[in-house]
Parts: sequence; structure tokens; C-alpha cells
Amino acid sequence: SRGNLTDFAKTDLPAGGNKAILTLANGSKIVLEDALRGTIAKQSGILITKTADGQLVYTQQANLSSADAGASAALNTIETPKGGQYQINLPDGTKVWLNAASSLSYPARFSGQQRRVILKGEAYFEVAKNKKMPFIVNSERQNIEVLGTHFNVNAYADEQSTKTTLAEGSVKVSLTNNSGDTQILAPGQQAVADREIKVRSVDVEEALAWKEGIFMFNNENLESILRKVSRWYNVDIEFQQNELREKSFTGTVSRFGRVSQILKTLELTESVHFKIEGRKIIVLK
Repeated sequence: SRGNLTDFAKTDLPAGGNKAILTLANGSKIVLEDALRGTIAKQSGILITKTADGQLVYTQQANLSSADAGASAALNTIETPKGGQYQINLPDGTKVWLNAASSLSYPARFSGQQRRVILKGEAYFEVAKNKKMPFIVNSERQNIEVLGTHFNVNAYADEQSTKTTLAEGSVKVSLTNNSGDTQILAPGQQAVADREIKVRSVDVEEALAWKEGIFMFNNENLESILRKVSRWYNVDIEFQQNELREKSFTGTVSRFGRVSQILKTLELTESVHFKIEGRKIIVLK
């Protein structure tokens, strides 16, 4: 029966939202949830604006001076905390959605032979096409090279592997360890990079669900599910028994509800229960 659901009324926690810190090339930091909309910075001929719906947009001003052109190649970093996400429009027209507890480093203006960015955590990229300048995503375990395409990268340090899921176009994935292991993905495929790269067919919708405001689990173990919950609700997780980590669940729930919505959905199976203490979720039998 559903009578066994925990009452989380007093201990419930709200979902994350659009929060990030932008660090400019000169080291100055801008807290983006507090920054008013409109122009928030100008550096080396690049205008950085924040839109009403919480996106960061880089626009190159006409006719950069040579000094500006050099300075604008220095890296900016946008970093989301636990409980934060953000969308960035890069100066080449590429759009990036950054998930919680993630960071992206990129120049204010792309120049030279490549458009190179550095990712920690998870992001979805819609890369603007430019055949002359490949777009490169560097992360700890792997590098991705594309010309113009849509894909998701999950490269969190606390995940065992880095997963790249292709929605549209084509990407080339290679390991950072110079092993020469390289795979080219077709839409609907996912590369799983650890000591080698394995390619499998997946449900792309599942990999992109976070960007659409949904948690989607398909026979996923509880430990993996709760890592996502931990990042988005800014909570710690404690398992009272280790075997609970391996329990598998399938379901879909909004990312914008309070944390109790997810916990109650998991509790419906009657195989697991939860208690919230402060910012900690305790997993009970």
C-alpha cells in the first residue's frame, strides 16, 4: 500500500536553479544569479550580457584591435555550484547548457585553428558549424572533436566513466592518455570512456532529460540516481546498508519539484525508504 510513504513535510528541500559564477580572464568574479540583466562585463572587445531568462551571451564587437584580439583569447570560466545550472551562448554561436557542479572554460573569442573548451562535470552542446575551425571539448578522460553537432557529455570526477551521447551530426571521441583509442559516433550512440572507449546504442532522450528539467531513470541503480539528486539538491547521501546502493529503479520525475517528490517516487517500490536530516538524505531499508 502507499500508506508507507514517509512524510517529508518538515524536512523537505527545494530544487536547484539558474546559479553560476563567471570568472573573467582578469580574475574578477561575477555571481550570475545576482547580476542584473543587461551588460554585465566588457572585455577585450567582447560584450557579455545576461538575458531576462538567465542566459549568458558573448557578442564580439566589430573590428577588434590587435591588442584586444590577443587578450580575448584568454580563458573565462563559468562554474555552477551544487544546486545550480546555467546556459551560455559562446561567441561563435555555440550554445552550452551546464548541469550542476560543473565548469566550462573557454576564450571570450575563438581564434586560430580550433575552438577549444575545457569541461568538468556535465554539459549539453549545440555546436555552431564551422568547417575551418573544429570545436574541441577537453575533459579529464577524453577529448571530443566536432565540426557542428548536438551532444551531451557527462564527465563528473565521481563517475566511473565519461559518457558522450550524440543527438545529431557526428563526433570523434579519443582518450586523453594517448592510447590512440578513437571512436566516431553516429546519432543515438553513446561512447563510454574509461581505460578504453566502448560504444553502445542508447535512448538519447534519457541522457538529455536533465536539460529538459526531468530526472529519467531506466533500470538505474540507486547509488547512481542519488549522485544526481545530491548535485541538484545540494545534499549529502548516506546509505545505512551497502546492498541498497545496487537496487535498480525505473521512472520519470520533474527536476523542479522538491526533493520529496523523487524520494516518494522511489519509495513507491516499498524496497527503500529515506530520512532527511538537514542537508543529508539517509537511505533506509
